[in-house]
Amino acid sequence: MTSLPLEDGPVRAVADPGLLDLISALACLIDKDKIVFLNQAGAQMLGIAPAQAALGRSFADFLETQYRDLIAEAGWALLAEEAFLPLKLCGAQGQWFEAELRVRRLPGSVEIYLIEARDISRFVRSAEALREREERLQGVLHSVIEGIVTIDERGIIEAVNPALGRIFATEPASLIGRPLDELVTGIAPDRRPDPTRSQPALLPTGRAIEALGRRADGVLFPLELSLSELHHGKSRLFTGILRDISERKEAEARINRLAHHDTLTGLPNRNLLADRVAHALARVRRHGGHLAILYVDLDRFKPINDALGHEAGDAVLCEVAARLSSCIRGSDTVSRVGGDEFVVVIEQITRPVEAAMVARKILEKLGRPIDYQGHACEIGASIGIAVHPFDGSGMDEICKAADIAMYRVKNSGRNGFCFFSETDDVGLVSQDAS
Repeated sequence: MTSLPLEDGPVRAVADPGLLDLISALACLIDKDKIVFLNQAGAQMLGIAPAQAALGRSFADFLETQYRDLIAEAGWALLAEEAFLPLKLCGAQGQWFEAELRVRRLPGSVEIYLIEARDISRFVRSAEALREREERLQGVLHSVIEGIVTIDERGIIEAVNPALGRIFATEPASLIGRPLDELVTGIAPDRRPDPTRSQPALLPTGRAIEALGRRADGVLFPLELSLSELHHGKSRLFTGILRDISERKEAEARINRLAHHDTLTGLPNRNLLADRVAHALARVRRHGGHLAILYVDLDRFKPINDALGHEAGDAVLCEVAARLSSCIRGSDTVSRVGGDEFVVVIEQITRPVEAAMVARKILEKLGRPIDYQGHACEIGASIGIAVHPFDGSGMDEICKAADIAMYRVKNSGRNGFCFFSETDDVGLVSQDAS
């Protein structure tokens, strides 16, 4: 306990000043700005030893300059009007620290004030660290390209980051309070969350799902959504990360197209042809009927490449692809399987003669000259036809039969068509001159 003369007037105003030594905060009595009592906690806080060394000093000397000047002009009465005042105090060794100050006039006195102060440096540092962490977190949330959303257990949006607004082409604030399934389709297939009720929404958590998002203008786009469940007290919250995967889907579509389509003509390649024929054969077996495969090999194509160059050859192939496509129905398929080799799949025919009609149409279309930069490129086609189930049960068998029939045409003068079931020895090779 600090030993002070109790006969001193200001100290006598406190019933027992020694009790102030029992508290852990700074307690100081001043009379006309001069310290007349300082407890042990205050002496330690200010770095004064012993506590009596502070007697007679001005407490304003320990304050920031702005408050020191304020007291010099208006006195301590002005600060006594404040409940708690955050400021900086300077210790006896010149070290500054954050403090919380309270000034009260003692009852019945005019110039005597009781000053309380607490060192809040640790709390300020913690608050600054927390603020810095929040600022960093907000910076991260504002800079990430993924949309981040927080929703309650009913599926109602509570918070979003700016990226989510960009993804849905709207102001982020306009998304607050809306059900998530207004923006993302298929996340609650069994029941739509009702904002007026406390029923839980059916939300897919713990895995990434693909769904369709709806922008402010109503345009749908593919997105990926990952939801995680959080427990906040007795309530449940969900945090979601949303990614616009439009570019990824477009890239996948391009890769898929490259894997299944000819890069020059855009027609299905061998991979897609095999898939188309497999499905067509399954339909024929299920519903009956016939399927025909036409193996088309161009005649007189090589002289065009030799005379006019490969660019001319490419232009002719593209035109051939277009003409072949114009000869078939939407349910049929034209595929490029080699340099100047094409396969045509005719589905749902009742008689082989229907395949012959398509072959005649192809010969007629390809018999017309193809213009390339003023050059009339004349070609023809040798077409071999195989029909399921007469000429084979699987794709390999039918295509091989059509290929054999095509070579019969090549060996018999070209520019015509022939069914595999026809035989050379009875002279049934069919040819149509263009």
